[in-house]
Amino acid sequence: MKITKKHVLIGVSAIALLLAGGVAVTNFTTAPKPAASKAGDGHDHGAGEEHGHEHGEGGGAIHMDAATIARSKITLVEAGPAPVSRDIRVMGTVVADADRMVHVTLRVSGIVTEVHKRLGEPVSPGDVLLVLDSRDLADAKAEYLSALRQNALAATTLSREEGLWRKQVSAEQDYLAARAAAETAAITLAATRQRLTVLGLSATEIAGLDKQPFSLGRLEVRSPIAGRVIGREAVRGELLAAEKEVFSVADLSSVWIELPVYAADLPAVKEGQSVSLTGQGGRMAEGRVIAAGATLDPQTGAARVVAALDNKDGVWRPGDFGSGTIQAGGESADIAVPSSALQVLNGDTVVFVRNAEGFEPRVVEVGRRNSRFAEITFGLFPGEQVATGNTFLLKAEASRGEAAHSHAH
Repeated sequence: MKITKKHVLIGVSAIALLLAGGVAVTNFTTAPKPAASKAGDGHDHGAGEEHGHEHGEGGGAIHMDAATIARSKITLVEAGPAPVSRDIRVMGTVVADADRMVHVTLRVSGIVTEVHKRLGEPVSPGDVLLVLDSRDLADAKAEYLSALRQNALAATTLSREEGLWRKQVSAEQDYLAARAAAETAAITLAATRQRLTVLGLSATEIAGLDKQPFSLGRLEVRSPIAGRVIGREAVRGELLAAEKEVFSVADLSSVWIELPVYAADLPAVKEGQSVSLTGQGGRMAEGRVIAAGATLDPQTGAARVVAALDNKDGVWRPGDFGSGTIQAGGESADIAVPSSALQVLNGDTVVFVRNAEGFEPRVVEVGRRNSRFAEITFGLFPGEQVATGNTFLLKAEASRGEAAHSHAH
C-alpha cells in the first residue's frame, strides 16, 4: 500500500489523541479525594464501608500502636448513654465542717500557767491544750473533798446506830437521826461532784482528788475531738475569765464550701446534687450539696448553699476560694462522650476514634453539653472508643499530616 501525505496526517492525529487521553487519565487518578459528605443520621447503623463516608473525616488517619498510646497517656472511653445535666456556675469559700469542730471555752476563771498546743498542730481526743490555775476551782474541789469526808463519816455513824438500834441498845430516834444525816451528806457530795463536772473535770480526775489534794487549783483543759488547732486565744500568764473561748479544733478530713446561688437558679438546686470544684493551683474535688439555702440574703439576692467535700489528703483549708459547677439534673443523652474528647480541627468539631491503625479524626455534631459530658447527635455509634486524655497530641498530629498532604499537592 502506498503511504500518502493524507495517511501521515491521519496517523499523527491519532497519536495526538492517544497522548491527550493519557494525560487526562493521569490527572484524574491524582486528583484529591472529594470531602466526605456530612449528610445522614449519626445514629444510622450502615455498613462498614459507608461508615467513613457518611460521617466524614476531620483529617488523615493517625497511625499509633498501643504502646505509644500508653506512653502518651491517651485514655479511651466508649461512646454511650450519660447524664447531660444543667450546670450552675458558682464561686465559693471553704470553711470547716460545723459538725466536725468544737470551740473550747473556759468554764471557770484563772491564770494560764501552761500552753501545750500551737496553731495548726494536730490533736487527739483528750490531749491537754492548756493548764489553768483557778481559785474558784480550788474552792469547788475543797468543798467536794469536805463533802466526801462528811459522807464517809455519816455512813459510818449510820452503820453503828443501826446496829445498836437492832440490838435495842440505843433508841430508834438516834438511828433515824443518823440515817437523815447520812442522806444529807450523800446529797451534798453528789452536788459538789456535779459542780466539778460542770467546771470541766472528768470522772477520773474527780476520783483522784483525794489522792492529790495539793493541786486543787490546777485545771487541765483538754480537746474533746481529734483534729487540728484552727484557733488559739491563750497566752501563758494571762488572766482569763469564765466563758472565754481559748481554742478552736476542727477535723478537716471533711470540709464545707459555702456557695452563694441566686434566686433564678435556686429552684434547680437540691440536696444530694454533685458539685465539681476547682481551686487555686488547679486542684479539683467532687462534693455533694447538703443544704440548699432556705432564705435569701436581702443585700445580695443570693441564698447560702453548702456542699460537703472529702478532704482526707488535707489539700483544702478553711479560707480557700474555689469555682465550679452544681450539676442540677437533666435528661440522659443516648450517645455522649466526655467534654475533654472534643477538639476543633479545620473549623470542625471532631473526636478521635480508635481503629486498627491508631485513630481516625471524626467530624461530629454536638447537642447538649456541660462541663463533664457532651451529647453527640451525629458522627458516632454507641460503643465506639474515643480518645479523652491528651487529645491535643492527636490534634497536632492530624494537623501535621494535613499540612504535609497539602504541601505534596
